[in-house]
Amino acid sequence: MAALDSCDTASRSRASRWRMPLALVIARYFAYIVVGLAATWLVLFAAFSVSMNLGFVYPANFGPAHAAEVARSLQDKTSFDAQTIPTAYRYLHLDAAGNVVEGDLSATQRADALAAVRAELAGRDASEDAVYPAEPAVFGGGNGTTYTAFALDDGTACILVCSYLPQFADRALRDALPNPQDLLLVAGSATSILVIAAVAHRASRVLTRKMAPLTAAADAIAHQDLDQPVGTSNVRQVDDVLLAMDRMRIELKASLEARFQAERAQREQVAALAHDLKTPLTIVRANAEFVAEEAAALPASKELVDLVAAANDIARGATRLDAYIHLLIEASRGDAEPLGREAVDVAAFIRNVQDEAAGLARAAGISFRAAVDPTLASATILADAPALERAVANVVSNACDHARTSVKLSAHMDARELVLVVDDNGPGFTPAALEHGCERFFRDDSARGGDGHYGIGLFAAAQTLRTHGGSLGLENRRDANGDVLGARVTIRVPRAAGDSKTQGGSDR
Repeated sequence: MAALDSCDTASRSRASRWRMPLALVIARYFAYIVVGLAATWLVLFAAFSVSMNLGFVYPANFGPAHAAEVARSLQDKTSFDAQTIPTAYRYLHLDAAGNVVEGDLSATQRADALAAVRAELAGRDASEDAVYPAEPAVFGGGNGTTYTAFALDDGTACILVCSYLPQFADRALRDALPNPQDLLLVAGSATSILVIAAVAHRASRVLTRKMAPLTAAADAIAHQDLDQPVGTSNVRQVDDVLLAMDRMRIELKASLEARFQAERAQREQVAALAHDLKTPLTIVRANAEFVAEEAAALPASKELVDLVAAANDIARGATRLDAYIHLLIEASRGDAEPLGREAVDVAAFIRNVQDEAAGLARAAGISFRAAVDPTLASATILADAPALERAVANVVSNACDHARTSVKLSAHMDARELVLVVDDNGPGFTPAALEHGCERFFRDDSARGGDGHYGIGLFAAAQTLRTHGGSLGLENRRDANGDVLGARVTIRVPRAAGDSKTQGGSDR
């Protein structure tokens, strides 16, 4: 509660100070882009204007405005000199017959220029052949192109062609580069992209920095560091999320601490109860051993033999129960160790399983028989023997609980595995049990009575076998007519590496 109160105090503290809205942060960077683009184009246009004022670039209207003037200057010269033509113009020099002597127009431009001039002059002169006038004829040809046609003193003629576009004053630059207007647009577009990219990069870095407390808080919670306070930001929406995360951290911490306390109390209670069980268990085991010893000294009879067997079963069961209590106490303290596998003699393992299975069958009042392959005497498996014995005991116990009159345990070794088969003559598994019988807490009361069962035995056995690299399979035995004869559980445990002797019913 105190932690939650402190969170509320932090909330009020954050609310009392001014925090920038996220929309303002984003709008600020949009403003940066607008200012950056405006400055970019202003600088480029200023540079372009300066270049025109200094004579490095002809303005777009230079060609049409000075066409007649340039033509007259060419007429005043004693000979035609193309180098004196300003770079704002392209030209064609024609002889007296109207054939092209020289020029710097492309073939297409040349054809267009000749056609336009002849059409214009033909419209002015009724004669069949157009005569280039002494007074320069300046006319537009469409698409911003201006043509100037005029005769020279030496009897030749000239055509000047210009477009309404700025142009470099230097001939080499004009011939090597696009016109200045196109360069201006390309440079402006490229610079605009760079400005937008720079502002976006800056915005990304700033937003990432403002979101850093969120990342730090999420990482701290992911690493279960619930004592680290959540940071703050100067952005309102980010602070709101941070505050929510801080509340979550505090509530999660309180919840985990409460859960830990409950689990610790539960473990302590389980450990105490398990320890308390040891005293009556010691009494049971001691009395069972005493009964077995005293009965063994009396004259033999069937009833006495059964009594001795029952007493021995009680003593063995008490011994195993004592081991289980020891494991339970270790688990409640958190000291339980994982399964430790070692080479296990299969013959000794099977004997222990048989003894426990026989005791379970006697307790259930049913018959028990075992069919063990004698060649198992030299076989070994890699296993945690006590854990594996408990797994088999769970399967046999389940079979005894559901058998009508008998349970059978078969054991053999194939090329790769030890195979244990537990059969009973009960009602068998239902379809649901065949599919889910090894799942935790599964109980199917419809066929195999569920009294005293919690859906843990087969699940625990299957888990143990999986940790050993083995398996547990469920099926029903059927006769020739398909009627169920009983349930069958097949246990498979891999044989130990290096135990290369092939044994088993199929190999004998």
